[in-house]
Amino acid sequence: QARMNLHLHLRAGGNAHHVVEAAFKGVARSLRMACAHDPAMAGAVPSTKGQL
Repeated sequence: QARMNLHLHLRAGGNAHHVVEAAFKGVARSLRMACAHDPAMAGAVPSTKGQL
C-alpha cells in the first residue's frame, strides 16, 4: 500500500482517457525511479542535504 495522497492538476489535454493514462504512467515511472537501486549512490546518505 502506498498510503499517499495524489493531487494532479490538468494543464492540457482534451481526451480524458489519454490524460488519465499519461498521469498514471508518469506516477508509475516516478515511483519506479524512486525505489530503484542506484549503484552510484552506494554508501551515500539518502538525503538531499547529506545527513539524516
